[in-house]
Amino acid sequence: MLVFITRAFAQENDKAYELLKNELKFPLNKEGNSYSKITFATQFWTRYAELNEGSTTSEGIPLSAETDFALRRTRFSMFNNFNDRLILYTQLGFNNLNTSSSKPQLFFHDVWGMFRILPKSLYLGFGLNGWSGISRLSNTSYQRTLTLDNPGINTPYVNHSDLSTRQLGLFIKGTAARLSYRMAITKPFEYNGIPDEPGTNVAYEYPTTKLQYKGYAAFHFLDKEYFSTPYIAMTYMGTKKIFNIGAGFDISPESVAEFGTDENYTIKDRYLWGTDIFLELPMRNNQTISVYSVYYNYNFGKNYLRLSGVMNKWDGGTSYEGAGNNEFKIGTGDIWYSTAGYLFPKDFLKLQGRVQLFYAFSLKDFEAFETNIYNHDFGANYYIAGQKLKLSAQYSLRSILADELDSVTKYRKTIILQVQIAI
Repeated sequence: MLVFITRAFAQENDKAYELLKNELKFPLNKEGNSYSKITFATQFWTRYAELNEGSTTSEGIPLSAETDFALRRTRFSMFNNFNDRLILYTQLGFNNLNTSSSKPQLFFHDVWGMFRILPKSLYLGFGLNGWSGISRLSNTSYQRTLTLDNPGINTPYVNHSDLSTRQLGLFIKGTAARLSYRMAITKPFEYNGIPDEPGTNVAYEYPTTKLQYKGYAAFHFLDKEYFSTPYIAMTYMGTKKIFNIGAGFDISPESVAEFGTDENYTIKDRYLWGTDIFLELPMRNNQTISVYSVYYNYNFGKNYLRLSGVMNKWDGGTSYEGAGNNEFKIGTGDIWYSTAGYLFPKDFLKLQGRVQLFYAFSLKDFEAFETNIYNHDFGANYYIAGQKLKLSAQYSLRSILADELDSVTKYRKTIILQVQIAI
């Protein structure tokens, strides 16, 4: 289907694709080393989702599956570079416009600046920012992903103690020799996850007043990467030869309330760790293999679990996972996530653009369960004008646990078709 659509586009207007490759860049001086760059991007989704048992509409009508449309992300951004001595970045937009959120909140995702201390090696920044820790995947660019969406396990406290993965604070970043790094000190947004009737031998998120510390570093064995914004590409489509090994952390003191066998609780620190590897190898005729693998160790306190689902607008739910497309996304324990992609040669199918297949797998070993949880994502990207005009399809399977929480009893599928346009 993607092939037929893109063939039709290619026959209609080849020049439009060339125009999309240009940047909206405005020089601020004669030399051109000071400039402003403006971008706009949006992702339109058509989604079919099998829902968890007992799911209903907001009016209580039972549903086993539903097809919907959405603007997954829509953003305007401005990057201002003043001779590389001062950089100011803002990003304004909204997420998840669908039939249940016809008036989504428009807000600033990023408002930060940074000063150059040592060229390329050391910058000091401030503001509402996403210079985060744990892993490369935790800092991924939504426009330059391999899969259609990030898996959620890479942003474990999203929209709880942050603003769509961003926090207020200070950061440093740079690339020294073959080592790239980023570190931040932030103040978490207040979030109280303790329910009215807390369980026993279980932990919940607690509204800490302490500063949060996070960072990520990677060693570049082949081509080096430089990052002017926090957001990292998960594929360069064969334009770079990359082999990196990285590690990161995220520490939030006094942010966990751990309950024992009574109503009393103990305040503890939250520790999140990750280590990863990223490989992208272009071969003959620019066909490219992309591999990424990350291991996370999360300690949110005893038996901590978090349920979530992307654009989950449904009610009801009779399984432990709850309503709609909810699943056990985050928990105290270990998570392993890997992706693999293959970019076909430039002349594949004799079409304008590039075809890429991908597969993603996650294994979640949570302390609260006697079984592991698995997710699978299969898909394809058709790059008509690189990442600026891209059509994608993804078929995903999420695990549903048995009533005894000791085995995976079934899978629910989700099919997503996406159009991405970036100017």
